[in-house]
Amino acid sequence: MPRQYSVLFISLFAVLYLTGAALTAQGAMQANGAQGANTENAGRPADIAAADPAPVKLRLDTPSGLPVPRLVSLKAQKTFCRSGPSFSHPVRLTFMRAGLPVMIIAETRDHWRKIRDVEGDECWTHKSKLSGEKTALVLEDGLALRTKPDAAAPARARLGRGVIARVEGDKDGWLKVTADGRKGWARASAFWGAEAEAPLSSVVYP
Repeated sequence: MPRQYSVLFISLFAVLYLTGAALTAQGAMQANGAQGANTENAGRPADIAAADPAPVKLRLDTPSGLPVPRLVSLKAQKTFCRSGPSFSHPVRLTFMRAGLPVMIIAETRDHWRKIRDVEGDECWTHKSKLSGEKTALVLEDGLALRTKPDAAAPARARLGRGVIARVEGDKDGWLKVTADGRKGWARASAFWGAEAEAPLSSVVYP
């Protein structure tokens, strides 16, 4: 009789042990699967959407004498953006669009600029890679480009999401832009970049 209880106890222990091991293995597989999915998607471009930026305090005591944050644009068709302010730091992001608007949020005395893009990613690039030309990125698909800054004005063209427009002026919440050879007015809230409403909304003034 004692021997029967011993066998039963050993069998029950084995079942519980194997069940626990299986659950542990299943949990590990799920965790690894989630990590793999994040890694796979890391290199894919996200849908264009203005990110909720971390607040940036306005500074005027900068090495360049220009205010930070401020909006600029990328000068070259290909721009390497690094994890730190030197050429020895590894490339973190590579931008492949000339004219793309970015926000400078920090500076160094040796001419490096920390920039933030429309998706909220941040990295460092040399000031020689940046331009003062005012540009803005279209956030909506089919954005009407109108003859004057009025929602009732005729639309002379429509801009697709992701189009880079050159900003020529602003008035009452509207931007005068040129894009794809067309010129007209569109709502400032539909852009991210120079003179748009959203990019500098989180600036903390002293």
